[in-house]
Amino acid sequence: MASSASHPPTLTAVYTHPSSHPSSSPYTLSKPLPPPPTPATTTTHNDPTGTAPPEPLHSLPAPSSSHAHLHHLRTAVAELQADLNVFLTKRMEEEKLSTIEANATGDGATRAAEDMERDGEVEEEMDDETKALEAEVERSKKEEEAERSNNKGRGKKRKA
Repeated sequence: MASSASHPPTLTAVYTHPSSHPSSSPYTLSKPLPPPPTPATTTTHNDPTGTAPPEPLHSLPAPSSSHAHLHHLRTAVAELQADLNVFLTKRMEEEKLSTIEANATGDGATRAAEDMERDGEVEEEMDDETKALEAEVERSKKEEEAERSNNKGRGKKRKA
């Protein structure tokens, strides 16, 4: 918040995209604020004898003017935040659209095609590995069955 005698105070927010190019200008939002309440100045004698010149005395601003100022400040902050949210939402939608467009044409399309090809190769490798594992499991099952049948045959011969 900046304030000077010739300019009314303003509430200012500046947004700079973290990955934006240094030459791109930041987005600035400002809301004017009413001037803060000023204390009333009165002059009175502090010297009971009345021989000294009167000294200025400052009193605090009225509570109602302080509350009004804080209310205006709170309202300005809420409005500024709402405006910034609208800006950021719009910016996010624009970036999303530009990403979609980049993926649909040119470099993005090439990258997408390469990714699909790579995914297909990975799936083929996984299919080959899966088939090899299934074959190994099948061999193991057959070996176990053969072993069981050999053990059953031996057990029957002993009983007889």
